[in-house]
Amino acid sequence: MRVAFVGKGGSGKTTFSSLFCRYLADLEASVIAIDADINQHLGMALGLSEGDATMLPPWDWR
Repeated sequence: MRVAFVGKGGSGKTTFSSLFCRYLADLEASVIAIDADINQHLGMALGLSEGDATMLPPWDWR
């Protein structure tokens, strides 16, 4: 299953997607979360420290 959250800035996409990822993980589903926003905060919303989140490699769309 592929799910994408889209909408205007400030509409809660990161918050909702992090809650959805946690819900699926609680159901023991395999989850890959990709933050394609220019201001990436999904890692921190999923519980990573700011330092750990900045160490994640950027997604390469090429």
